[in-house]
Amino acid sequence: MHRNLLSTIVIDVPADAHDRTLAFWSAALGATARATRMPNYHILEEASPPHRIVVQNVGSGPAGVHLDVHTDDLDAEVERLVACGATLVDRSWADHPGSWIVMRDPAGMEFCVVAALTEVRKADHGEFERRAKPVG
Repeated sequence: MHRNLLSTIVIDVPADAHDRTLAFWSAALGATARATRMPNYHILEEASPPHRIVVQNVGSGPAGVHLDVHTDDLDAEVERLVACGATLVDRSWADHPGSWIVMRDPAGMEFCVVAALTEVRKADHGEFERRAKPVG
């Protein structure tokens, strides 16, 4: 049995609107934008605890919102979600230090399944351990 946690709400923003949108959501949610190791991502500190709100620069991609589901067993969770009706979109980030896989729900909304216990997310391990629930 593995665990998962709906952890992060990601606001996807095209590059030409990124700075304005980051400033807007920071002000709207009374949060401080913090850059991450990955330059396309800014975390909005204390925007909506216990969930993390992230503004992602998607380059020329469309604006939108997607969810990140964190798990302690990436392959098992992807397999379980496929059995629930999701489809796999992109595994190319599975070997990235952040380790995630892009999927699509039955309605077509993309979301990410993220390895929760990687070194990159070490600061978040305690939160995952406290809040994750058994699935599969």
